[in-house]
Amino acid sequence: MSGLIQRLEALDQRWSLALRVDDHRLGKAIASVAAHLGDGPLWLILWFAGIIYFQPPRRWQIALWLLASIIAAIVTYSIKFALKRPRPQEVDGFYSKGYDRHAFPSGHATRMGTLPLFGAWIFPQYAALFWFISLICIWARVALGVHYLGDIIAGWLIGAIVGVILIAASSLYL
Repeated sequence: MSGLIQRLEALDQRWSLALRVDDHRLGKAIASVAAHLGDGPLWLILWFAGIIYFQPPRRWQIALWLLASIIAAIVTYSIKFALKRPRPQEVDGFYSKGYDRHAFPSGHATRMGTLPLFGAWIFPQYAALFWFISLICIWARVALGVHYLGDIIAGWLIGAIVGVILIAASSLYL
């Protein structure tokens, strides 16, 4: 089994390296902004603003989105601290070196996995925008060398799976 894991890690590293924008000024500038679209404090502000601003049922849908993100984060960080996969490189300003030194799975990608599902569920007219933000953010995390491709795929799937489960369960109540 370890031979298979080693081959998958080598493939992950090759594909991740192919997505890097180290020598592309415009690509690096776009990725530097896009990588922060998944920042936790930004989303906490947006979720709380939405909970305060909107009336039910949107208020409860946004609260459920926040709950999904919290549950997905617990899963993500449990895996992160158990596996302790190192990041491709140290990059300042894109994660906390104090508590978030590990790469797999990506916490930003976990939040971005909930975005197109909940965003399209609550605000269907903006579904394409939510998908764009989700995909450009997770691409940027790899493009800047903060994560491997496998980190963001796993994180995104965790967020999406938790999102699907909670949206499906909420259809009984909302």
